Amino acid sequence: MDALWRSWEQLRLDPATGMSIWLRDHADHHMRMLMDPEGPFATSTDSNRPGEPLPYEAPPAGLFPDVRVLEQERR
Repeated sequence: MDALWRSWEQLRLDPATGMSIWLRDHADHHMRMLMDPEGPFATSTDSNRPGEPLPYEAPPAGLFPDVRVLEQERR
């Protein structure tokens, strides 16, 4: 998911073909696997009705380090 997000952040800035490339090379490729009946969400039991906010549970501290801070510390 992190790689999918990072590719979005990079390609969304390309005003010419960025969106198309992201949809074709990243979203389409990954969503097929993620939503597969035997994929990582196959056993999900979460459900919500249309219009309801999606369930959310905060990730554990440190799970998603801010790479911008890490890059600044390396300099």
